[in-house]
Amino acid sequence: MYELLVLSLLMKFPLHAYLISKIANDTIGPWEKVSRGTLSTLLTKLNKAGLIQEANPENVPFPSERSSRTFEITDKGKDRFYELMMDTEKGLGNYQKIFHTKAIYFDYLCYEDQMYLINHYMRYCQKAIDHIKEQQLEFDENPDQIQPMQNTYFYRTIRGLMDHHVNQWQLELQWLSNFKEQIETNHTN
Repeated sequence: MYELLVLSLLMKFPLHAYLISKIANDTIGPWEKVSRGTLSTLLTKLNKAGLIQEANPENVPFPSERSSRTFEITDKGKDRFYELMMDTEKGLGNYQKIFHTKAIYFDYLCYEDQMYLINHYMRYCQKAIDHIKEQQLEFDENPDQIQPMQNTYFYRTIRGLMDHHVNQWQLELQWLSNFKEQIETNHTN
């Protein structure tokens, strides 16, 4: 995810390393942070791979008195950015957060790619809902096994969490539907 985030940020314009760190941490925070060491290692790796390169600090649109390495994305980096944007198989356990990052940079994708990613994520959300509802159905279809637990704190809490998670995923689908409509409107105008 950090690779996608760094390349995404550099798609807009060259940035100082400390600005990459600040924006990345503001994006993924407040609990998750990219450490300086992790970011430094990643920038070095991306630079060696030819995905980013050192850039003229004067090209950064945000003036700064701070001295910091400045980077810009290369054509090879733009290809890698596209590859990461279109990847729908890696990081599925964290895909909600990954998709939210991708959504910010949809303007770099063609309409068909945007629709592909949105439709994939809609299926992902629906699969999460279906999974929880299957678990609820297992409870409902085995009343003899569940009956002794039904009035316990444990059971009520599990059932409440299941309902809560279904509601969260339904809200995610609602947001996604609005996002899709916005993209479709922009495409037809």
